[in-house]
Amino acid sequence: MKKQISNLGNILNKIEQKTINGGGLANCSTYSGPNCYSDEQSQCGSCQEYNALPEEHKPCVLVDYYCVSV
Repeated sequence: MKKQISNLGNILNKIEQKTINGGGLANCSTYSGPNCYSDEQSQCGSCQEYNALPEEHKPCVLVDYYCVSV
């Protein structure tokens, strides 16, 4: 069973691992907004504000799945 599970998918190298959302390639040093976005929590920014963020800042925050545009 362990052998079957370990054969699922491909092994990612360090660079590929960092491309995963939150993996460290985002330039968060220039981001100064709220650390979360949701329409249900008052201490967070709104979904409209999240969708207006530049793409390079979106990996820097926590976001409610309702806010993510499909």
